[in-house]
Amino acid sequence: MSTKESDIGADTFRKVLSHYPTGVSVVSGNSAAEGPVGLVVGTFTSLSLEPALVSFMPAKSSTSWPKIRSSGAFCVNVLGVHQAELCRQFSVKGGRKFEGADWRPGATGSPILSGSVAWVDCEIEQVFDSGDHQIVVGRVVDLSVESDELPMTFLRGGYAQLHLPQLSPVSEAKAAAVEIAPARLAEEVADLLNLDAFESQAWIESREQIVERLLIGFLEVLLGRFGGAVDVEGSPQAQLQSLITMSLESLRDYAAAAILFQSERSGLGTSSRVRDLEQEFRRHWKGVIERGVSSGAFDPSIDPRMAQQFICDAIFSIARWFHDGGRLERHEVEDQYAKFAMSVVSR
Repeated sequence: MSTKESDIGADTFRKVLSHYPTGVSVVSGNSAAEGPVGLVVGTFTSLSLEPALVSFMPAKSSTSWPKIRSSGAFCVNVLGVHQAELCRQFSVKGGRKFEGADWRPGATGSPILSGSVAWVDCEIEQVFDSGDHQIVVGRVVDLSVESDELPMTFLRGGYAQLHLPQLSPVSEAKAAAVEIAPARLAEEVADLLNLDAFESQAWIESREQIVERLLIGFLEVLLGRFGGAVDVEGSPQAQLQSLITMSLESLRDYAAAAILFQSERSGLGTSSRVRDLEQEFRRHWKGVIERGVSSGAFDPSIDPRMAQQFICDAIFSIARWFHDGGRLERHEVEDQYAKFAMSVVSR
């Protein structure tokens, strides 16, 4: 028997999910209008190794996130157990979060907070809507580990300290100097993180679920563009050119998702939604090629399914292969691909 979401009490949901530990980080940015801004998040995660991508998920109700987004970049500062006071300072909504805080600008201009365990400086690659939150994907520009202090961890409604034998423990002197009121600080940060809404909407997800959401969003956008760009009354050549143009534009707009689509989709075999969208995407190309072959506009000896496979696989390789500063400019790469795609089906 299926369980309806409304049947799950908020207290039960919160209690169960509180057993999943989350790290605490400050996401910082440098707004042209207001200077340094920041917010506390518990949703920071790595997303991709090649290229190096990370992600976090701010609530749409956040007033700091739009200011960070306007800068086009952000820095994730991983807080340590010794930074309780700094965490409290950034937990105050509308407060002067950077007052007295020691920081330096990273490569993107985003603030790197002194004393953080580690930091990851990023350019904003993509932003996706999902419920009452957004999924932010950042392309890593620079990163570093700053200390061997243990990270701040939120668990079971309070703060827990990790015990890792391979790491140096926090010294007794430092531990004595840090006075943490776990219940009060946890309450402040839980309010800032909007954990009630976060938990009530089942927002604690695995990396696979986040990747799946990104792929679904990307494919839905791509298919929507296909539907609006392909003239069903046009010639097969014009229709194929429209598919090529829309695909190349989408690779520019959603490069990270295109790379993930190529490298991660094999690990999402249980996702029927991703499979259905991918099949629909390929049907667009195959249908145009079949019409071209049957009308004599394309080489009658080609296999439409194989041609579609070559063309589609090649286009996603562009997203992974191309990088700024390479041997070819982006427009040169796109021109080469367009010539390749048309030559596959030409008479």
